[in-house]
Amino acid sequence: MKNLARYIVKDTKPNQFNISRNGQFIIQRKIFSDIYPDFPDLITFKLYIYLCRSYEWRYQRVKKAKSEMQQDLNLNRSQLNNALGWLEAHYFIERTNSHKQQMFQAELLTAPDYDPYTNTYISCKSIAFHTSELKQRNQGYIMLPADAVTNIMLENTSTSNRIWTYAKLKVYLLLYGNCWLSYFGGVNPDSVRIESNSIHVEPSFYYNVKKSEKQVVKTIELLISIDLFKVVKVGFIKGEYIGDSLVIPKCNGLKEHFVLRPYHLSEKKVKDKKLDNIRGCMIL
Repeated sequence: MKNLARYIVKDTKPNQFNISRNGQFIIQRKIFSDIYPDFPDLITFKLYIYLCRSYEWRYQRVKKAKSEMQQDLNLNRSQLNNALGWLEAHYFIERTNSHKQQMFQAELLTAPDYDPYTNTYISCKSIAFHTSELKQRNQGYIMLPADAVTNIMLENTSTSNRIWTYAKLKVYLLLYGNCWLSYFGGVNPDSVRIESNSIHVEPSFYYNVKKSEKQVVKTIELLISIDLFKVVKVGFIKGEYIGDSLVIPKCNGLKEHFVLRPYHLSEKKVKDKKLDNIRGCMIL
């Protein structure tokens, strides 16, 4: 990226990132795998993300009128029903009501396993869709601030589908999946390495996107250029993140790296106790 330097955070002024108070939602990691098949089309994938974002933890289900889904995602009723039908038939969701006069309600299920030899999805419904249960059963997930994914990204329009392709959405979500503020101050530099004028991505990352490193780097450059990620110089001592380079003092043993930091950050993550000793040394 020839003009990467222009996107590096250059001062310590506050409010350079959106600390989101609008809650979080999860996307399960297993759907981002080189052996896990893609959803049948972009509409179904975007709808699944939309349902994940719309999940109400209090009721442990999605409660949305189909007319609202259609309006939010620019879908006709046939497109919506086909996508919902596929998700239910393949064990991603389970409808909890069927009355036509009621709004659509469905549980999100733990994403199914996939058998590549028989080309079949295997239900994981027995694993409760709850963060504690998912952790206990080694069902990894990506936690995202709700502000990070907008209806504009997910709607079925020519502009949205050109900018937010299946691969670009996967890259975007996986960057969040590799972001640990308390350990790296952003995206793990072993996963995405930022140098003065170049970006390098570890093989497992682009294998899971099912694209080449060059294609993934191009998407990351786009995400930086539209301000969804900022480049921040951070400091480590003995492999431990101690804060952002513009804030911390220079000292012996200090090693500095550039990392990607998402523009949208969850308030819950920023206020995590693990950041109590570092937060004051971070540009937020």
